[in-house]
Amino acid sequence: MSLDREVFDKPGQYQLNEIHILSYRHNAEELLPLKMNIKPITLSFEIAEDIFSNNVVGSCIVYDMQDVRTMLPLTGLERLSLSFTSPGTIGFDFTDSTGIPLQIYKVDKVTKDDNQEKAQFYQIFFCSPEMYNNSITKISKAYAGPIENAINDILRNYLKSEKPFYFEPTATNPKIVIPNLKPYEAIRLLAKSAIPKNFPYNAGYVFYETSRGFYFRSTASMMAIGSVGAQITPKWKFTSLIPNVTEDEKRPEIKDVERRLSQVIRYSVDKPVDMLANINEGFYASKTTSHDAFNKTIEVYNFDSADRKEKTPRLEMGTEAGILYPKDVQYSDTGKPLTQHYDSKHMIKSSTKKIHNDYEDREGTFGLSMRTHDKQGYRNQNLTMLTFGNTILNAGDIVTFTSQIQAPTDQNEDGRVNPYTSGRYIIMALKHQVDVASQRHEMVLKCYKDSVSSAYPTEEEALSSIGQGLSSKTDIYEDQLKSFGGGLDYF
Repeated sequence: MSLDREVFDKPGQYQLNEIHILSYRHNAEELLPLKMNIKPITLSFEIAEDIFSNNVVGSCIVYDMQDVRTMLPLTGLERLSLSFTSPGTIGFDFTDSTGIPLQIYKVDKVTKDDNQEKAQFYQIFFCSPEMYNNSITKISKAYAGPIENAINDILRNYLKSEKPFYFEPTATNPKIVIPNLKPYEAIRLLAKSAIPKNFPYNAGYVFYETSRGFYFRSTASMMAIGSVGAQITPKWKFTSLIPNVTEDEKRPEIKDVERRLSQVIRYSVDKPVDMLANINEGFYASKTTSHDAFNKTIEVYNFDSADRKEKTPRLEMGTEAGILYPKDVQYSDTGKPLTQHYDSKHMIKSSTKKIHNDYEDREGTFGLSMRTHDKQGYRNQNLTMLTFGNTILNAGDIVTFTSQIQAPTDQNEDGRVNPYTSGRYIIMALKHQVDVASQRHEMVLKCYKDSVSSAYPTEEEALSSIGQGLSSKTDIYEDQLKSFGGGLDYF
């Protein structure tokens, strides 16, 4: 998606169309909620999406000289009508007229302005109304059939949501009893049994909300459509390279907004390498033992992440692409790569098959291993970027990032691209930060990647041992006695 250059003048530009507080009290004459425009007193606000969080959340900071907090009053039962967008794009529409207002749930950090007697600062926190409904609702119900149908029932009848619901078809038709759980707890329970219809070697779904609506999907569907070969087109391209503004200076009439929006203000790469954490959390390999008490059987599944990666979509799928670690490197003198050390993480689960007549436990040992691997994978190669804001992007979208090799200039004169940090990323979380006073809109993007555009070098020979042949066994007490001439003196 591209921007409308006719209405977009500069990076960081935004439109705050509406920000009103809707009181729980009613206008006696019009029988409508009391509505107060807080746009003139709003200093800044932020709103966030996260694929591992069920709802959109945010907050705003106000500078209040009329004591709105007391006069309205603000009790935590109010709604926030918010419309916010980048010019020419579809943005956030949580209004009382065209959308569903957000729910105010907390007022915090009330601070008096020392320079103005009757002025005060405070922060208003808000969330989707579904988050409120989740807190006051419990579900005790049995579900059978496609999991997406159960999720839709919970969304409509328990969370009372009217927002669009986008789902990825599942291959599982479980029979599951929800034992008096809150709606989001029930959804997480159902998601554990979900296997994607189009990606049978993947497991585990995420349920989250963006400005567009609710999503129930696997991370595999964020990378590919229908099959491993149909990759998702990146929604935006970011670069850490210094932009060439010469052309703009020579031709100031040209608005090169897209290029400037692609420029990363600053970035960091978190945990590009953490071998011990990956080993202990079953990222490379694991063993799952499943005990069926009814049939008195035990099933053992050895998980090899390298083998699994050949059967699933990845962000980088070119001929030169590779996984996040050297694939076939032998570890020490064991003669095996890390992906075959299955005892590095051993999990035990109970699985009573056909407890509901013909229902098979599709998750089984396979699904638990997949979800364990993916959970740790989300912590690897995390890219955090501060960029100019735009409302084109959402959590779950794919973007590209380009950075150069950080070598001395004389060693990188051609500006070579870093093959390990550059490439395709999935946006895990996105936070819009708007400073109303300075008219500036920025975004914080937290992204992850599961592969690299250029495979790491491999070595089939095992790593050499250090200190071979120098091992010994010594009794420290005998050693001390020798040092004292065979005995100890007492004083």
